[in-house]
Amino acid sequence: MADSDDKTEAPSAQRLQKAREDGQIVMSREAMSFMALLGGFAGIFMILPHLVTDFVHSMKALMANAGTVPMAQGGLLNSTDHAIEAGLSLAVPMAATVAALCLAAGFLQTGFLIHPGSLLPKFERVSPLAGFKRIAGGGTLPDTFKALAKFAIFAAVLWHISKNAIPTASRMVGLEPGPLLKMMTDLGFSAAASMIGAQLLIAGFDIFWMRFRHMSKLKMSREDLKDEYRNTEGDPHVKGRQKALRAKAARQRMMAAVKTATVVVTNPTHYAVALVYEKGIGGAPKIVAKGMDDVAAKIREIAQKNRVPIVPNPPLARALFTLPLESEIPAEHFKVVATIIAYVWKLKRPGGLSLPPK
Repeated sequence: MADSDDKTEAPSAQRLQKAREDGQIVMSREAMSFMALLGGFAGIFMILPHLVTDFVHSMKALMANAGTVPMAQGGLLNSTDHAIEAGLSLAVPMAATVAALCLAAGFLQTGFLIHPGSLLPKFERVSPLAGFKRIAGGGTLPDTFKALAKFAIFAAVLWHISKNAIPTASRMVGLEPGPLLKMMTDLGFSAAASMIGAQLLIAGFDIFWMRFRHMSKLKMSREDLKDEYRNTEGDPHVKGRQKALRAKAARQRMMAAVKTATVVVTNPTHYAVALVYEKGIGGAPKIVAKGMDDVAAKIREIAQKNRVPIVPNPPLARALFTLPLESEIPAEHFKVVATIIAYVWKLKRPGGLSLPPK
């Protein structure tokens, strides 16, 4: 296993995918806090004003009739139910807004990943020894600095809010309820916007830090990358050996095809191309073997042992050598090849011509 000091390479896509499947994902709690604040802000300043009027009317009716509610026959119970319903009608939409935004933040951070393993109880979460190891291991030191920085930012924001609120509070003395309510609403809106802006700054830094720490934990050494490549793509040495074996088998098949060739066209020493043509089968002559230098010499040797005619024709041999195995010769070479094959057939007849010197 490589030491942590050796893990200098960025994690591979396979490593990132494996970590994701294991539930190791980036999750910023500060981003969740920001969405909770934003949801509360939206609830108080956007949803609450539309619900307060109905809530106040319901509570006024209950208070006005409080002295006439019969204690028997469930009268008090009915009044209590109405009060609870009025309170829920005020609280549920705001709570639902906060919950929806928090869920959205969680799903956006995790890419809609739901990992069942994270729901199972783990001993290290409740073990005092494991908790002490986490603290002593230094992993909480950056979190401590982060908490101190968060405290300092919010302290500065609260100081700024207080600094602006004190002069405003002095002007509230003696105001009518309407202007007083507007002034208090503006002050609350400004304070909430400042708090949300500060939390947005903290959440942005926390997301960056969490991603940086996540990628650092998943870093790999060069040996890890090599092992992963061997596991996924196969050992390069084994693949090279397999490639060599396939090439050897293909060469053996090619040399075996020389034994049944119709003719071997040569350069005469640098190139050798074996052609096969069967009368009446149809199609053009086909290349069944080819080679140069040592391979060409081996083709000529096999052809001589198996009494396959060898015909020197340097231009044709060089042209046919560029074509792939098992391919039929192109039309531009039909005439020359037909002449050679006709010559070979004459050789095979009783009393046929002799081969030209090779």
